[in-house]
Amino acid sequence: MENQAVRVISEVTAKAQANPDFAREYVNNPNGVLSDAGMEIPEGMKIHVIVGSPANSEIPNSTSTDVYLLLPQVNEEIKDESLATAAAASCQSTSSTCVTVPSCVSCVSSASTNSCS
Repeated sequence: MENQAVRVISEVTAKAQANPDFAREYVNNPNGVLSDAGMEIPEGMKIHVIVGSPANSEIPNSTSTDVYLLLPQVNEEIKDESLATAAAASCQSTSSTCVTVPSCVSCVSSASTNSCS
């Protein structure tokens, strides 16, 4: 489940960074978007997406019922031809920062609280 969650979150993040309409949908309905992309989300889990930069965003600690994810903003000055490269690089960094998310997703069953930061 961990690898699947990291893969789905990474793919959705990269797509959201490349497509503003998809990003809006992701921010407004993260549970639906991630579920449609193949991520298994436990009943009662609410996923929140915060748009910002890793250095300047305050992200609440995730709990057994609320998981907070960061959607890094892509600098608008990035040229179209380098957008795919930027999204791929972001996908890599997202994988490393989201590696704790699956433990939060799975902690619903144990009712423990994990900090996903």
